[in-house]
Amino acid sequence: MKGSCVCGGVTLALPRRPDYINICNCRLCRSTGGAYGYFAPEELTVTGETKGFERDDLPDVWLTTHFCPRCGSATHWTPTGNTELGRIGVNMRLFAQDELEGIEVRYQDGRGVIDETDDFITTATGQIGDGKAF
Repeated sequence: MKGSCVCGGVTLALPRRPDYINICNCRLCRSTGGAYGYFAPEELTVTGETKGFERDDLPDVWLTTHFCPRCGSATHWTPTGNTELGRIGVNMRLFAQDELEGIEVRYQDGRGVIDETDDFITTATGQIGDGKAF
């Protein structure tokens, strides 16, 4: 699978479709417009320059969000040195929707999540292509 930011300056390549896509209502995900699929770090190939952003309004920073410095599209997130999540999040909105047909979408209530040990609560599910998701 291949996706790209709006301007095409950053491309993302993945060897497979995600198991599901997470749409979260936390401040970070809502602000960046991310809909994340999860992968092992070695599964993602990024071509082009990205910049990183780490929130400074939380007591424990555990994610770096990467984005295209030209168009601002959020591309993916990686764990910081403060945590070992064992996965990265890839913004699946940068991939063609027809390539994502049939993948489960999970809507998460992340507003109360402060660190990586907190539980996310799934509030609804859907599937890409059902007219309700994504």
